[in-house]
Amino acid sequence: MPLANKFYRTYKFRGKARRHEPCAVVRDRQNSIIACGCLRKLTDSQLLVGVAVAPDYQGKGVARRLLAFMQEAFDDQTFTFPYHELMPFYESLGFAEVSLEGLPSAITDRFLTYQKQGRDIAIQRYVGPR
Repeated sequence: MPLANKFYRTYKFRGKARRHEPCAVVRDRQNSIIACGCLRKLTDSQLLVGVAVAPDYQGKGVARRLLAFMQEAFDDQTFTFPYHELMPFYESLGFAEVSLEGLPSAITDRFLTYQKQGRDIAIQRYVGPR
């Protein structure tokens, strides 16, 4: 966790790894963390959070590799809140946009809080590989 949080701080990403949350990282040849993502447990669901890639490695398939590794922990109660421009990327990994209707309250509440903060996000649920 401390190394993941150091990664987030170094690149000024919003993410934060919490104790007891499953997190995955990708390292470069020098063993430095170049990408990170975590699964946050929320009552009866989980939220994919903190997916970030170091600027020098963006657009090179690193996030896809990270999420492919994490995918074994995804189920139909796994959600993510991507920025709108990232929706096609997440859709290519098995996520689909959903409406708030009928979602777990922990997911709905968190999503609405982020929207009120002005984040241009959508809500997607993991439906499996396409």
